[in-house]
Amino acid sequence: MKVKLATKENANQLRSRLKKLGLSDLVVKAAWPRWWSDEADSSSSARVELRFSLARKLGLDPHSLLDDQEQPRFVWRDEARFKHLSGESEIEQSAITSFGKAIGSVLISVSPGPIAIGGTSAQELRKAILSDKQPYVRLVDLLSLCWSTGIPVVHLRVFPWPQKRMAAMTVQVKDRSAILLGKDSMYPAQIAFYLAHELGHIALSHLTADRVIVDLEQQTPSLAEQDVEETAADRFALELLTGDARPTVLPSEARYSARELARVALASAEELKVEPGTLALCFGYSTNDWATANGSLQRIYSAPKQVWNEVNSLAQSQLAMDRVPSDAVDYVNAVLGAEPA
Repeated sequence: MKVKLATKENANQLRSRLKKLGLSDLVVKAAWPRWWSDEADSSSSARVELRFSLARKLGLDPHSLLDDQEQPRFVWRDEARFKHLSGESEIEQSAITSFGKAIGSVLISVSPGPIAIGGTSAQELRKAILSDKQPYVRLVDLLSLCWSTGIPVVHLRVFPWPQKRMAAMTVQVKDRSAILLGKDSMYPAQIAFYLAHELGHIALSHLTADRVIVDLEQQTPSLAEQDVEETAADRFALELLTGDARPTVLPSEARYSARELARVALASAEELKVEPGTLALCFGYSTNDWATANGSLQRIYSAPKQVWNEVNSLAQSQLAMDRVPSDAVDYVNAVLGAEPA
């Protein structure tokens, strides 16, 4: 079939077509190549290259961008399983899947090769971390584990849809996996749980049949999960972080103030071999008293900080971006919230 090239649609019209699809201004801006100029708009070959560039980054069918009469089409959706769906439309799901698959493929291509962790138990991973003389499993330890086994981890600062609602996503490309975090937090223990959960999906081989798992954000995480895979990934995460898939590390019947909970968590952490913030969150899981659990984090950590910045600083030190064109480098930097070079 012969494809009609978009020789009349200018850049502004193309932007409008993408935004009508529902894509966020931020993701369109991030994907737009720096080499584009007003002069390029007068070149038919430059307009074609622009559309191929955007299609690669956003996971769009390039043919749907080359014909200005078509609605842009996302390439991927059926490859993904969504957890905690709450009214997201089919096109929104396709946007999230295609965006994640596209950025995950780039990250995997510029990351060190894999050491397979499929079939590895949470206890084995925990033992490996603690054997390095760590008092307990921290977020930084999980990040180091991921990078050392060929699993790139980044925290997305750009999302395909204006309302992100995504806690985390795991993308598989052939025998490689990438983890894309979306949940924001000022405290590392919260992000450590999401990362450990995604590691659970990988280690438990939940991505064998489907290539993408998207964990949408829940307002109040709960272990009373009905999804078998989610329950398994939660328990894997808890076992990795605490040593017990169903921990009761602090008396759930006890009445703690946020200050008291922080004091007990800090005092008990080394003995229990559980990071203090994780202890506080376990209290939240077992009691559903999230106000106290979250309030204690302000006292456990010396100061709140943007956790995503630490995640992405490590990622940028690990990614071999000289392997891809500068256009892809700019896009990855934008998605990671880095200043352009």
